[in-house]
Amino acid sequence: MTGLIKISGCDNPNQRGDVVFVHGLGGHPLKTWHPEEKLDNKSWLYWLGEDLKNVGVWTFGYKAEFSNWKGRAMPRFDQARNLMKSLENEQLGEDKPLIFITHSLGGLLVKEVLRNADTYDKQEFINKIKGIVFLATPHNGSHLANTVGILSKILRTTESVQELEDNNPWLRDLDVWYRQKVNNRNYQIATEVYYEAWDTSGYKVVNAASADPKLLDVMPVSVDANHITIAKPKSRRDDVYKGVKNFIQKHLKSIPQLPPVDSTPLQISATKDTVPQVEENKDPQ
Repeated sequence: MTGLIKISGCDNPNQRGDVVFVHGLGGHPLKTWHPEEKLDNKSWLYWLGEDLKNVGVWTFGYKAEFSNWKGRAMPRFDQARNLMKSLENEQLGEDKPLIFITHSLGGLLVKEVLRNADTYDKQEFINKIKGIVFLATPHNGSHLANTVGILSKILRTTESVQELEDNNPWLRDLDVWYRQKVNNRNYQIATEVYYEAWDTSGYKVVNAASADPKLLDVMPVSVDANHITIAKPKSRRDDVYKGVKNFIQKHLKSIPQLPPVDSTPLQISATKDTVPQVEENKDPQ
């Protein structure tokens, strides 16, 4: 499943804004966010739609497999252009605010979209982005990518995984560029950051240092989960769910809403005070 998928509230005429989920490595637009990796509506994609009225919820799917045994991953620039084109096709970020919820590589993909928008002077689109949530996004590299590098001959590592190696020039450049833009207030984008406290198969995929985008007034939050389960809240009581829901409410609530249009015909009463009186011409006597 690739492209933007409507979850709830996307066609609501009273919509206040849109929320777009973007998955990470080896992810799926629906299963990544489901505690049991199913395709049904028992995940926080749908809970948000129920709990936050007048908000459109979308999820974006793209190819980002762990290895070529599963499929060919698109290079990062193609992925970013694909996401940007999908947003344009659905007119997201045109007249209503937009918030991204990202997991792992998905966070880097959204940052690359922003850089492309900046390069092509799409300032109106950037201004509509009110917030980004990063769930276990490796802003400064991923130790798992180093491990995969050792096993690359067996796993046939894709470009997407190789780009996550520590000190990767592209990753480092993207990290510095985004930090400068946000810290210098070029972008008015609120940010929330979560990272995993548990190992995944013996590895800390994204540690505290890697997860920290080093933005002013942003403190990364450790979550009682691993790199996979951090994106799969089990209930509405989950800290990630509550935190993200509050984040969305906070950064969409200030958006002014237009009052409903009154279609009642305007009634005008003519009075001697509002309508000039004209004397009738009389024949001379």
